[in-house]
Amino acid sequence: MARGGLGQVWVARLRGARGFHKLVAIKTLLPAPGDTLLMERRLLEEVRVAGLVQHSNVAQTLELGEEKGTLYLVMEWVDGEPLSNIIESSERAGGVPLLVAINLIGQALRGLQAAHEHCDEAGARHPVLHRDLSPENILVSYSGIAKLVDFGIARAKRQDRTLGRDNRIERSFGYAAPEQVLGGVVDQRSDVFAVGVTLYMLTTGRHPFQAADSAATLRNIVNDEPAIRPSAIKTNYSRTLEAVVMKAIEKDRDRRWPSAEEMRLALQRGVPQAFELGFEAQLRTFMADTVGERCARKRETIRSAEIVVDAGTGDGSGRTSKSSVTSLRAIAVNTAPAVRSDSVPPAAPPRFSMMPTLRPLLAHSVPPPHLRRPLLITGLSAAVLVFGLLWLRAPSRTPSVAAAPTEMVDLSPPRAAPAHPVLAPSAAPAASASAPVRASGQRPRPQR
Repeated sequence: MARGGLGQVWVARLRGARGFHKLVAIKTLLPAPGDTLLMERRLLEEVRVAGLVQHSNVAQTLELGEEKGTLYLVMEWVDGEPLSNIIESSERAGGVPLLVAINLIGQALRGLQAAHEHCDEAGARHPVLHRDLSPENILVSYSGIAKLVDFGIARAKRQDRTLGRDNRIERSFGYAAPEQVLGGVVDQRSDVFAVGVTLYMLTTGRHPFQAADSAATLRNIVNDEPAIRPSAIKTNYSRTLEAVVMKAIEKDRDRRWPSAEEMRLALQRGVPQAFELGFEAQLRTFMADTVGERCARKRETIRSAEIVVDAGTGDGSGRTSKSSVTSLRAIAVNTAPAVRSDSVPPAAPPRFSMMPTLRPLLAHSVPPPHLRRPLLITGLSAAVLVFGLLWLRAPSRTPSVAAAPTEMVDLSPPRAAPAHPVLAPSAAPAASASAPVRASGQRPRPQR
């Protein structure tokens, strides 16, 4: 579904019990002539950092696995587009509408604030920095929800000199703060700078430091000259919004917004219309008008792949398994049906062909369904037996009308328990149900 400077993303289908399924994203590393261990550390760093943040504006990390020596990262599937694609698609209509741009940036700032406020298990503050925020790392769902991806990748980029050959990575350097370009210490204000550059570009249509080549762009970022004010590019540009943007892209980080939340609150105070209740409807309309056709094509492509894969199993019965056969398999439409592992209990075969199973199911923590009824009946029989023994040892009492049915309980010694739990036959009563009670009021003593 996507290919970047560090890896490629596949859409996959996670299948569970009784027909449950959902789409997920799988990231794998691109093959490169460089150090394999370095590439693995790159992915592990992303997993370690991204897995710490839990927020609705951050794409969730679900699992890290390995298949035949290849590491893969399982992530939440965001049914949408990178912000960079949305910017390109909206150019014909005059760019992203101002209120939509501010709302999307506000959502990104919420995700950043959650990362910057992360605390470890002991409650100690442990900020998580993105370090590589750009429009390509902000995914926007077709319903208008912005989610941050690719946390922690910048650190691996600095260790791999071969990455400079990829133009997509060179473009991301245009959003790096001066302290990052110069190799200095970075903090949450470095991420705020990247958000400010993105907001500047969304609202003006120009990059604040763009030059003829990457080297010149980096020089513009680190020199002392400030960026051109947005009002000099676009007439009627809001002075309040301009103040927020220019403070975010200050080259001296002590003069920037100290946190993502303070920048978001400043945007909300300056342009409250972009954060009004019900603005989500405008986001959905914008996405449908801008990338609606691409949304339909993507969903149709995924659905077609599912049909092809389902047909590859040769199981047209439509039956669903009561338990999960596998937890996750990467979609591979042109592969042969996978062979089930012997460790998996017999069940309906998978309904689509995929790559070999990535990991077996964990053992059930509850009895299988076919043993639950016998175990329940066995437990009830034991309870009846204990009740009968206690009744034998109880002193004789005058029977009442309510106690009469107790005469039908079988108090004879139990038979030997079967080797396997089975449904026991009904016990024969010790005396006939119609036998009269003795005139003295005493119950007949059962034969031992």
